[in-house]
Amino acid sequence: MGVPNGSEPPPAVITAGGAFLPGSVCEPLWRVLRAELARHRADGGRVRPDVAAALDTLRAAAMAHLSASGHAARTLADIGASSPRDKALLTTGEMATALGVCDRHARRLAATERIAPAARGLWRADDVAALVAARRKG
Repeated sequence: MGVPNGSEPPPAVITAGGAFLPGSVCEPLWRVLRAELARHRADGGRVRPDVAAALDTLRAAAMAHLSASGHAARTLADIGASSPRDKALLTTGEMATALGVCDRHARRLAATERIAPAARGLWRADDVAALVAARRKG
């Protein structure tokens, strides 16, 4: 494959057994694939080890490209939240504080009352309030 204008590498090269992606496309692809795999895992799916290794390689290539191009210092503004934090949700730590127990025991108490987390480490405020009320009664 030739190099367009003699200055930039082609956008992708497919070879026997693999593909080459320039560093400039690794970061956007890594973000999309990371989000998709996170959704897949959240739905109870598993990721094959070779796919996880490929994603790690893609991330390393993306970070190396960003570092080489002067974009190594990422800020919190660059990193989007994986899920929006609803005001009606409490962290496991906040639930534990409301119950007066450690995080692990708070999760156990919730499981005993058949209360499931809204997301990993997040609990609905009304569920926590009901759990605190039940604990005070009992």
